[in-house]
Parts: sequence; C-alpha cells; structure tokens
Amino acid sequence: MVDVWQSGLRGVQSKSYIVLLLMPWLWLVSQAWGQHPTPSSSRASIMSSQVDVPRQLTLEVAEQLLAQYNLAIVAARYGVDNARAQRLIASVRPNPTLTLGAEAFDLKAPGRNLFSNSDSASNRLYTVRLDQVFERGNKRSLRTEAAEFQVQAAEAQVLDTIRTQLLQLRQAFYMAVLSHENVRVANENLDLTNDTERLIKTRVSAGDAPEWDLIKFQTNKVQFQRDLAAARLAYQQAVRDVLTFMGAAFPTGSSVTPAAGASSMSTSLLDAPLDVIGELRAEPLVVSFSLDELRQAALETRPDVQAAQRGIDAAQRNLDLAYSQRHRDIDVALEYQRNGSDNTVGATVSFPLFLSHKFEGQITQGLTQVQQASVALDQAKLQAMADVEKAYQAYQSSRQVLQVYTTEALAKAEASFRIAGVSYRQGATSLLELQDAQRTLNQTRVAANQAFFDYRMSLFQLEQATGKSLVKP
Repeated sequence: MVDVWQSGLRGVQSKSYIVLLLMPWLWLVSQAWGQHPTPSSSRASIMSSQVDVPRQLTLEVAEQLLAQYNLAIVAARYGVDNARAQRLIASVRPNPTLTLGAEAFDLKAPGRNLFSNSDSASNRLYTVRLDQVFERGNKRSLRTEAAEFQVQAAEAQVLDTIRTQLLQLRQAFYMAVLSHENVRVANENLDLTNDTERLIKTRVSAGDAPEWDLIKFQTNKVQFQRDLAAARLAYQQAVRDVLTFMGAAFPTGSSVTPAAGASSMSTSLLDAPLDVIGELRAEPLVVSFSLDELRQAALETRPDVQAAQRGIDAAQRNLDLAYSQRHRDIDVALEYQRNGSDNTVGATVSFPLFLSHKFEGQITQGLTQVQQASVALDQAKLQAMADVEKAYQAYQSSRQVLQVYTTEALAKAEASFRIAGVSYRQGATSLLELQDAQRTLNQTRVAANQAFFDYRMSLFQLEQATGKSLVKP
C-alpha cells in the first residue's frame, strides 16, 4: 500500500515537472509564433430587395446609386475581401505541434505499475514533445508583401469596374435624355403637320389646291407618328438600362402617378418606370489638356494600368519567395520523457536535405509569372494610349459637328420651312416642296439632338480613357 502511494506521489511530482519544464518553452514559442491578425470584418450585404430609386432621376443621383448597388461593382468589392483574406492567410506563422506519447505497457496487465515496474525488463515511457518550425529566408514577409500587392490590384480593379460601369450608365442615361428630346421634336413635328393639314384643307375648300394634295399629305403623316412611337420605345428601353446599371429591378405591375405640373409630353412617357432629368444641349467645352497630357494622365491614373503594375509587383515577390525556399526551415523541439522513475529532458533540431529537389520548378514558374505580368502591363498601357487617341479624335470631331448644327444647319432648316409655308399659302410653291422642307427640318432637329448626344458622350469617353475627371454631371 505504501508503494502504491509513493508511486502516485511520484506521478503527481512528474506532472509538476512537466508543467514547470514546458512553461518557459511555451512562453518562448508564443512570443515567436504569437500573431493576432485582426480578421477582416465580413462585408455587410448591401443588396436590397428593392433599390430606392426616385421617380425623377438625375445623373448625379444615378451615379451614387450605381456606386452602391451595381452588381458588377459589388462583385469586384467582394474580390477585395477575398484578397484581404489571402493576405491574412499569407501572414500567419506555422503552428506549433504538441506530441504526447505513452509506451511499453504490459498487455497482460496494462493498468498495473503505470510509472515503473522493477520486475519488468522495460519501464513505462511517457513523452511530451513540443515542435516549432522557424521559417528562414524572409518567407513570411515575402508572402505578405505579395498578398498586399494583390489587395491593391483588387482595389484598383474595383475602380476600373466603376470606371467602365459609369460610362455605360451615362450612355444609357443620356440615351434616355436624347429619346426624351426626340419625343419633343416628334410632338412638335406632329403639331406642324396638323397646322399644314389645316392649311391644305383651307386651300382645297377654296379651290386653290386639288383634293389629291390633302390625301397625299395625310398618307405621309404616318411617318411622323412612327417617329414618335420609335422615340418613346427608345426612351423606355434606355430607362430600363439605367435601372439595370443601378442594380434596380424593373417594377412590374406598378402604376405611376404623374407629378404635379407635368407636361403633356411627360405624361405620354408615363409607361416608363421613371423620368430622367437632364439637359441634352450643352455649351461646347474646350478641353484644356493637350493630347500628351491626356496620355500621361492615362498612364498615371487609369486603374487598369495600376492593377497591372500591382500584378508585376506581386509576381516579383512570388519570384523572391521561390528563391527563398532554398533557405532551409528549422524545426526545433523540446522534449520531456519519464522513463520508469527517471525524468529527462532533451532538444532536437530538424532541417530538410535538398538532395533531389531544389525548387527549380517554383523559380521557373515565378519567372514566367513576372514575364506574363510585364506583358499584361504593356498591353494595359497600349490599350490606354489607343483609348485616349480614339476618345480625343471623337471629341474633336463631335465638337466640330455640333458647331455646324448650332451655328448654321438648324437655323437654316427652320427658316427654310417658314419660307416654304408662306410660299405654299400664297400658292407660289407646291405641296411637294413644303413636305420636303418639313422633312428636312425634322431630320435636322433629330440630327442636332444626336450631335449634342455624341458631344456629351465624347467627353465621357475621354474621361474614361484618361481616368481623369473632365466634366461634371
């Protein structure tokens, strides 16, 4: 009985020895290994079942809703969260390994003599071992830097997505504004057509014109009605595109009440889910930047170029990491053993032997990734230069065309129609000449609207090509 009690006492003492021996080693490992990265907070879902879109929408409000709810932008932002998670993974140190062992138990009586047995040829062996791998070659820092550049590339990708989506939103928005103006022109043309029809009826009643003129004119009247229907359809489709870019679903089965003081033209468009509020006509703006300055701005500020540059930096860090793999990592272990009644401690150091594999594949892969990233950067720069050239040429051309319509063509078409109307009323010209003058006026008005639209889009395209703000909504 005394022997059993002494054996138990020695067991308690041995456990105390284990704790006392391991405490300094655990503290050392915790200091070397200790890391407390703050986990990236999960992005709160910004999606909602229904985006609150105002009934009368301006471009400024549309751009704010796009930045918040556009699905392509939301997906790109989740890409940033993913890159930050990868950075968190790259920055961690290897975990320590704790090994517990118990050996040399007698199968006939495994519960007897748990700590020692003087009658047996072999004593019970208990082992407590703690291993810690220490990375060499600055591997953790290189991994973290490469991941950080990937985060920066993902953030630049978000900006590039905003850049492309913003241009498409503006194009859809001003396509709606253009269609709205074309509806106004079509309504005015119908009013002019009705006035001309009354004039023809008066002349036919007075015997100054044949009834065939009235029949022919009424037959051609359908063209202006068709133009009005086409403009309404273009407006409705453009509004749906605007809603899509803002991440808003088209409200099905909803009726829209006209706003107080809404014009008859606005009332005719109420089958669309919203009214876009924008001014199509704009004073020509002289871009104060030279072509060389715009090229330089594109190389410095375009997010796709920046993302490609971050890709090179990340690839270079991965190449350095591949070279650093040739530095052997060391596994240091402290061990406590109780063999019978003896308490022992020891230490071991392990490291790999590079006999058949020296990371040639990883290094070759890293070199290839650097070359691939360099080509991607060259391609991004080349695309930026091409975009700037095309956008600048489109700006100059659209500005010249707009000047022609605002200074000459539109005024002459209106004057020609007035003269033709007076001449026809006096019997000096035929109905064919009057119709031709009205058709020319209609085409000139629509073309002028298109010229204003093309001019605005050329400014937006130039802004997108350079990544530099040139205009305000």
